[in-house]
Amino acid sequence: MTEATVAALADLVGGRVQGDGDRLVRGLCDLRAGAQDRLGFVRHAKYLPLAKTTAAGAVLAAEPVDTPATLLLVDDVHVAYARISSFFHPPPRASEHQIHPSAVVDPRAELIAPVRIGPNAVVGNCRIGRGTVVFPNVTIGDGCVLGEDCTIYANVAIYDGVRLGNRVIVHSGSVLGSDGFGFAQSKDGWLKVPQLGGVVLEDDVELQAGVLVDRGALGDTRIGRGTKLDNACHVAHNVQIGRDVVMAAGCFLAGSAKIGDRCVFGGDVGVVGHIEVGADVRIGGGSMVFKDLVEPGEYMGHPLLPMRQYARLAKTLRRFGESGGAS
Repeated sequence: MTEATVAALADLVGGRVQGDGDRLVRGLCDLRAGAQDRLGFVRHAKYLPLAKTTAAGAVLAAEPVDTPATLLLVDDVHVAYARISSFFHPPPRASEHQIHPSAVVDPRAELIAPVRIGPNAVVGNCRIGRGTVVFPNVTIGDGCVLGEDCTIYANVAIYDGVRLGNRVIVHSGSVLGSDGFGFAQSKDGWLKVPQLGGVVLEDDVELQAGVLVDRGALGDTRIGRGTKLDNACHVAHNVQIGRDVVMAAGCFLAGSAKIGDRCVFGGDVGVVGHIEVGADVRIGGGSMVFKDLVEPGEYMGHPLLPMRQYARLAKTLRRFGESGGAS
């Protein structure tokens, strides 16, 4: 079992201790269901009453609180909690070279030991870096490259020629490298346009369950370092997503859209094809982007408006509705 003193955890997150720094912590807990070897946390003032009565041995907080527990004080509780949580619950890593007897691995595949390949996985003529874990029923095509310490969860399909950096996490049901939606209309019907490009996921990208990333028509569809996509997002062919982008569930990016670094999209945001969203743009859930948006800031709506303007419009419409439309 992983354990650490409160003082050691403070060193990990750059915090300071009030109380018994030698107290051992063996995991995390809800303040309502604490134990003496667990760490709870206070991220909002509404949880302060719970801190007073918690049985947790240690509490993570941004400022001193009234609690019988040892305090671990930090500047940003959310960031510190993420780091401590990852310390106790790190992503799976292969420490021994293991290939399940039911897995089918091309003899030409280059597996840099240690790698773990789960039951019924199918691995083509590809390269997989050390520490990577491939869970059951995953398919990895020919010409793929997976970096070090990647985690590919069950039932993921990785088509030929997809390239992943280091520490990439892909959750169940995701499909990487399927054909982009390319068809030409002729007098005889729709003709398929072969999609000849690839897909590149840079270091530390994480795709949640059911994410679909199409291969490029000629070049690569690319997702930049540190970007995180929530469940059921769709990235169409030739899309370019920058670094440290976050998109909540159900976002859809049409072909050749370009998304700048550090953008944040709420759920169900749609971006039409061949347009650019600049760096440091934040878009509220349910919005649609129909034209280039290069100025950093917060936006929302359909049509898209700056967030404050959208809020004023929504307030006006609400008053209009309450008045029955009377002037």
